[in-house]
Amino acid sequence: MKNYVDAEKDPTGIVKKLVSRCIPAKPSRISLKLNWNDKRSLINLNGDNLDQTAEYFHAIDFTSFANGVIEAYREAYGELKEIPISFRETVYKNDKLSIDLYPTGSAGIFDIFLVYK
Repeated sequence: MKNYVDAEKDPTGIVKKLVSRCIPAKPSRISLKLNWNDKRSLINLNGDNLDQTAEYFHAIDFTSFANGVIEAYREAYGELKEIPISFRETVYKNDKLSIDLYPTGSAGIFDIFLVYK
């Protein structure tokens, strides 16, 4: 596990940097798990040939997490169309990729599912 002490200063940038490094491995799920008691965040990236977890000793909010992932994928795959699905769920997609953001906030978990075309 890696520790990034700057997460409090720029959580979106920290997430974007981590995700950008893993995009070539094509993760199928990126998850944020918050531990509110000690303000720790775990980001897990999973895919066929990928299982990486990064630990941050600051709370990364759901908005910063989602924005970091979306920004990283926009740089790698181009513009993504935003499609609201429900109050809590949004899909971003283009002809190469679909990203499904699904926060389960009460559990402190935010899952992002990715499908490559």
